[in-house]
Amino acid sequence: MNKDAIIIGGGIIGCSIALRLASEGLSVAIIERGKIGCEASRAAAGMLCPQTEKLEPGAYFDLCLRSRSMYSDFAARVKELSGIDSEYRDEGTIFVALDENDEEESRLWTDWQKGAGLSLERLTVDELKKLEPSVRDSIAGGVFIPGDHQIENRLLMDALSVAVRRAGVTVIEGREASSITVGDNRATGVICEGERMESGAVIVAAGSWSGRLLENFLPQVNIIPARGQMIALRGDRVPMTRVLHSKRCYVIPRRDGRILIGATVEYAGFHKAITAQGINSLLEAAIELAPDLAGFEIVETWCGLRPDTEDHLPIIGESGIDNLLLATGHFRNGILLAPLTAELISELVLRRRAPTETLAFGVGRFKEGFAQSQARD
Repeated sequence: MNKDAIIIGGGIIGCSIALRLASEGLSVAIIERGKIGCEASRAAAGMLCPQTEKLEPGAYFDLCLRSRSMYSDFAARVKELSGIDSEYRDEGTIFVALDENDEEESRLWTDWQKGAGLSLERLTVDELKKLEPSVRDSIAGGVFIPGDHQIENRLLMDALSVAVRRAGVTVIEGREASSITVGDNRATGVICEGERMESGAVIVAAGSWSGRLLENFLPQVNIIPARGQMIALRGDRVPMTRVLHSKRCYVIPRRDGRILIGATVEYAGFHKAITAQGINSLLEAAIELAPDLAGFEIVETWCGLRPDTEDHLPIIGESGIDNLLLATGHFRNGILLAPLTAELISELVLRRRAPTETLAFGVGRFKEGFAQSQARD
């Protein structure tokens, strides 16, 4: 097999890049060790909430805002190609200040966001309760962020799985890329279970498993799995219409009647597990936020492994090896950053130049000593 681009990893990042490159006329293959979209992308919550996440001002926040602005068109395009509605919802998000400390802290990030020209609205207790009556009575106030939206990430991955195939992408599932072939500082392809596959560009988008492919070339890059546990509840009604955030959890209403609660952040290696402590902490936090949830049925629990890095920022762009590109380490914002990551990587493949947005997210920011010490721990 010889392709213009081989993408290792079939999550939302890999599929979004593949769709973008295929739409430009390139021959593309995805190699996915399991099934398309069945790791972190399926385990996610689908929030598109950079403002509510209280990210600091800077290049990363700007990256998240720009990708958020692309999402409506991205979702519509994927629906057009696949026939599957991924339920992009734009009702906005509410941060709930449970006590005076939360209220005071929220003023810090709302003040600088307002100063940057971003849209948000501080809410009194009465105003918040009018919008979302299910929130507990004894709160200190809140913030409405109209631009922070959500998408049903499971449906989005179903849609992308169909869309990439219809776009002509070769999808190889259930086979693992064991290594990348490199000669004269140039990536030439991939070895997949003993089979050599040639490619003009190799793009690593394998999430938490990316580090295994890169350790021989980029020992300074350490990608760490960050486990996240989640719960889905169901009752006789959906008591809220918007995503609700508190300092301890988020609660997400879905159109199918489920209410999602998430998510833990745990560093337990590649061990996937639902734990009593994790589930208990999420339930306590959700019931503290919306007491009526106490009577709802637990219909599902699950977890996923987010790809984290030393500084919790993604790795997007050139690797220092010709034709080897990186799109990994997106941690908590892989769903959010998919459209823009696809655009940036496509620009590198097609134009052979690095977009300015990638400069802050390259491998040059890492020191070899840190990764080696982490690997020994």
